[in-house]
Amino acid sequence: MKGILAPAAYVLPESWGLHLAKLLVLPLALLPNPGGQAYRSMKRLFGGGRYRSFRMAWSWIADPFLDFFVFQRVLNGRDDVTKWKIVQRNAEGVARLREAGQSFIIATGHFQRTAHLAVVSPDVTHGTFIQSTLTAPQRAVRPLDYRMQIQFGTMLKVITFASSKWKRPFELVYTNAGSSAARQLLDRLGKPGSVVSISVDAPWPRGVSGSFSRPFAGMRERSFSTGAARLAKLCKCPIVTCVCWREDDGTVVFEWGTPIMSVGNEIDTMNHLIDVVEKAVGERPIHYVLDLGQERQWDPHLRRWQ
Repeated sequence: MKGILAPAAYVLPESWGLHLAKLLVLPLALLPNPGGQAYRSMKRLFGGGRYRSFRMAWSWIADPFLDFFVFQRVLNGRDDVTKWKIVQRNAEGVARLREAGQSFIIATGHFQRTAHLAVVSPDVTHGTFIQSTLTAPQRAVRPLDYRMQIQFGTMLKVITFASSKWKRPFELVYTNAGSSAARQLLDRLGKPGSVVSISVDAPWPRGVSGSFSRPFAGMRERSFSTGAARLAKLCKCPIVTCVCWREDDGTVVFEWGTPIMSVGNEIDTMNHLIDVVEKAVGERPIHYVLDLGQERQWDPHLRRWQ
């Protein structure tokens, strides 16, 4: 599929290429894994009929390939990321941080990767942008590994490219590096005008130092790290939630939370941050990169998981 989508991104209009990507993924949606598994998850979590559940599962499987196609257009110069339309909601708090040149942490989740590219726009963040991340899977053993590899691995390349287009100082800090990664982030946030992006919904080993467990999206329990809250507490810097997505017309939407200016209890802070991400998963599940689970249900009227 990469062999087809990469050249297609160079020659096809965006709308044609996105349709092509979705058609190429259809056989995966029809297979027991990942198609059957994704279908059962969507049906269980959102209670739709067979057709709606299949469409959601197909879209969820296809989303990384659509991202890959857009990434290739950006890298090939067929799409100028600096000209994307960006809309920011509830941006008053984060705008004050930008205007003051204050360092802060963005607490986000594993959502649509194309939308995340626009976070390096000077209209969205300021100063030096630091992306905290894991390295992409080197080998694709499971379908989910391949899904992550094609989406996540390319994103790290293209977000670096996008930052150069916007002429923004940009760094990647790989959290696999352990304590040295934490030291790097502490050092960066100690300097004025640094913005660190952390995916607070990343799964974390249960029982290790700094971990805690709670329900999340369709899962009865999942373990998370308190690292983002601990980092904000140590640096005495604000932390703010951010959920982003790309509309069908190409507009990128950023929905900001109210900045937490001072972290007290780390777990209480993390629960607040993850609550925001969890709600966004329920509202836009096909754009969520990680597993959804099958143990809880989304109530669209109450807008919460049960």
